[in-house]
Amino acid sequence: MKKNLQIVLVILLVMLLSIASVFAADYKIKIANPSTPSDSCVMAFYYFEKLVESRSSGRIDVQVFDSGQLGSHRDYIEGLQMGSIEMAEITTSVFSAIDDQFMVFDLPYIVKNMDHLRRVIEAGVGERLNKVLEEKAGIKIVGWMIRTPRSVYSAKGPINSPEDFKGLKIRVMQSPAMLKTMEVLGAKPIPIAATERYMALQTGVVDAAENSPALIISEKEYEVIDYLSLTEHFCTPNTIVISSKFLNKLPTDLQEIVIKSAEDAANYQRGVEEQQYTTALKTLKDLGVEVNIIEDKTPFIEKVKPVYEMYKDQIGEDLMNIFLETK
Repeated sequence: MKKNLQIVLVILLVMLLSIASVFAADYKIKIANPSTPSDSCVMAFYYFEKLVESRSSGRIDVQVFDSGQLGSHRDYIEGLQMGSIEMAEITTSVFSAIDDQFMVFDLPYIVKNMDHLRRVIEAGVGERLNKVLEEKAGIKIVGWMIRTPRSVYSAKGPINSPEDFKGLKIRVMQSPAMLKTMEVLGAKPIPIAATERYMALQTGVVDAAENSPALIISEKEYEVIDYLSLTEHFCTPNTIVISSKFLNKLPTDLQEIVIKSAEDAANYQRGVEEQQYTTALKTLKDLGVEVNIIEDKTPFIEKVKPVYEMYKDQIGEDLMNIFLETK
């Protein structure tokens, strides 16, 4: 009896494995992201996963690796080129190492707000930079995610004027234009990976950091700061990118599904980001963080104007003018 039961179980197992193989996905997409699941960009990737798996009827299996499981933004470029991952979230600041034109997003106050950045991207900037990235790195941008403007947060004190930046050790991304902006303001910029930002603030390696307010919540950095000053000096996009080599291997119908789902996920992220911004400011206040609103940013804008002159030849004055002339 026992032997017969074992035979039946073996037969059932074989049948289940056979069924599973029939319905197994034809393609797998591993997506890398450095932030936690509550971040708007990570939420967009999980939304993308749901869309792609549904629209492809299971032919594509999407796996999201969040919280820096597969490294940081810079690691993802190598992963995409080597084929260890198929897709990732990468900030445009990192792409400046591939082509100087991407530094345009890092110029202080060149972007007025989220809507302005969206209009600029749709005015041809997105297509232009996507072409450059694909030609030079074999990476294709399939979605533009936009965060709310970046502001300064610290345990040292509030920022009320450009003079308050003097001597401030501040974490910034590894972007030449961002580093130079902070130097012009009188700060001491320190480039540190996003995955190391919390520890740097906690241990005093830096006095401050700058980012979108919602990330202070999702990354729990409110635990190691006391002040948020809404300087809103940068407003940069994060991209949904895919290995061009992998995308081109997909059948045409699946390529269309991936591209359309990435566009939908990017639109979804923008909506979530806007909602999270309002909630973040209230939450931070409730947690005891002093939120400092700067009504007149003119002194800051005037102070950093030299940065435009420094980088106009590298970035291209024509590209900068698209930002400045787009209403």
